[in-house]
Amino acid sequence: MASKHYFIFSLVFLTTATFLLAGKCSAQDPVSMTSTALSSLCSDADFSQLCEEITKGASDPKSATQMAIRALILRASNAKALAVKLGSNATGLRKSNFDICVEVYDDAVENLQTSLANIQSGDKGALKSNLSAVLSDIVTCDDAFAESADDPQALGQTNKVMSKLGSNCLALADEVHF
Repeated sequence: MASKHYFIFSLVFLTTATFLLAGKCSAQDPVSMTSTALSSLCSDADFSQLCEEITKGASDPKSATQMAIRALILRASNAKALAVKLGSNATGLRKSNFDICVEVYDDAVENLQTSLANIQSGDKGALKSNLSAVLSDIVTCDDAFAESADDPQALGQTNKVMSKLGSNCLALADEVHF
């Protein structure tokens, strides 16, 4: 009879200890856990501070990647509007260069929207391919002006930021597991 009580006491003790330890582990601040997880997500990004700013509030690699892609879509759309505006006052080769940028910014937005669809469908290869194409689109715009010795500062700075965002998108995409 006494051994039965010791056995029950042992079970109660182990159960209580397990709940107490489990409670202690989960009692951490969820915000700091998310920040730590995000820091580790962005640690492989070339521009980790920008990555953390863009993905603030993301809870996992998939949502962080989606947030970064959406930020780049917005930036590419704004860059296209700027190129249209600047190109409307340009002539000759300079106008042609702005037209090239408008076209590749359109391609970039399309590739980014396809990237979001790739995440939904679980196609990591296509995701990384489309994100790489975006970086190529940005370089094409830069090259158009570099080849003609005509480098408008407005698009150069915009392209630099978009390249950083695109690089971070690729780094985050590496962390996504389907």
